[in-house]
Amino acid sequence: MKILVTGGAGFIGSNFVRWAREHRPLWSITVLDLLTYAGNYRTIAPLVASGVSFVRADICDTEVVRNLFETTGFDYVFHFAAESHVDRSIMSAAPFVRTNVLGTENLLSATRLLPKCRFVHVSTDEVYGSLGPTGAFTETTPLDPSSPYSSSKAGSDLLVQSFYRTFGIDAVITRCTNNYGPYQFPEKFIPLFITNALDGKAVPLYGDGMNVRSWLHVIDHC
Repeated sequence: MKILVTGGAGFIGSNFVRWAREHRPLWSITVLDLLTYAGNYRTIAPLVASGVSFVRADICDTEVVRNLFETTGFDYVFHFAAESHVDRSIMSAAPFVRTNVLGTENLLSATRLLPKCRFVHVSTDEVYGSLGPTGAFTETTPLDPSSPYSSSKAGSDLLVQSFYRTFGIDAVITRCTNNYGPYQFPEKFIPLFITNALDGKAVPLYGDGMNVRSWLHVIDHC
């Protein structure tokens, strides 16, 4: 089984690669990651040393992605690569549109070259917007994104859906809630609160501090 993990040096992606090496030892794993601010090669360096292939490249690079798909012939694509920080998307939306929408389209187009390849698109429950009085989202909840980040992820979800319906690619979309666990980038909520507290700094709360969040451990997600 040959698999591609995009964003495999990021928080969730690197945990997935580590989980896969332990639980699916016969898988041949290739990690594709640009190593931006949120990607850390050190999180997967021991895995690369033990046989995981690593390609440093942009998912928007059509030539690199096409060549990788044609030469390797993947059975599965696990697509974790994304710009994912809400506050950064508010400061500048363009990188989120480029990576999350155009990058996903590039990967989907390459997946069409491999008729038996399954595309697993890792999205977020933020595409549904704020949780209403029902207290839960379902798969039929209308999309109602509220930030450039969640809007770009909703756009990528719809692209995946369209490639499934139009071209018949084998695709799955997952929409997890907030993840926490090892190797998370320190600007995220839980590691930020912990490091600020250790340094004697104030912890930043949104609004009046009464917001409620759901949390999923990254290994449970994987």
